[in-house]
Amino acid sequence: MVSHPFLLRSALSHYCIFIASLFFISLASWSVEACSKESTSCVQVQVNNVKNNPLENMVVYLEPLAGQVLPQQSETVSISQHSKSFIPYISVSQSTTKVNFVNKDDITHHIYSADSENKFSFKIRAGKTDSTAQFNHAAEIAMGCNIHDWMSGYLLVVDTPYFAKTDEQGLASFTLNELGKYRVVVWHPQMRAEDNRMIIEKDILTGDTITFTLQQDMNDIPVQKSDEDFDFLSDY
Repeated sequence: MVSHPFLLRSALSHYCIFIASLFFISLASWSVEACSKESTSCVQVQVNNVKNNPLENMVVYLEPLAGQVLPQQSETVSISQHSKSFIPYISVSQSTTKVNFVNKDDITHHIYSADSENKFSFKIRAGKTDSTAQFNHAAEIAMGCNIHDWMSGYLLVVDTPYFAKTDEQGLASFTLNELGKYRVVVWHPQMRAEDNRMIIEKDILTGDTITFTLQQDMNDIPVQKSDEDFDFLSDY
């Protein structure tokens, strides 16, 4: 499970129940195209909580295990800093996809990640965009701000274009170019499971529905807000 000092400090005093406005996930539009069960290349993944109720906004992705050819999605992923928060809290991209960090606040942010293979640190002035960070390998990247240490967010980089989030019925749908054997993964940083994931390997056939049921309740999402009424100068 990914853990960094800024997240641990925030977790001690800033946890709450699910907050939907911070739970949206950035996804390339074509990779989340819904499909009909009547389609011969459609696969659906159902995610339920411990009470067997549907879980919304869980990340699902499929990795080929039988040499299937994968397309490269071309959509740029945008991670905003707005109201001194990462919006969305979770972003997802295919490896090598361009990622823009967009500062929508009227103050400076100093965005960073301590991930060993995807380490980055840069300042973004008010209203500016930075796209210098490169993400060429699959990784679970925890992000923070050196100025506003309650800010926390994640970028999940995957080696597949087949990624989506579950809808309010707990479903994620995929139209596959090729059927066959895939590794099917459900992920969320607050999932109480090894590496924050549940994984199965399956030969996917026409019209398959794959069901995951969590074994434990989710942890709470940290509140991206300071208890103290102060700010730093914009010329940081």
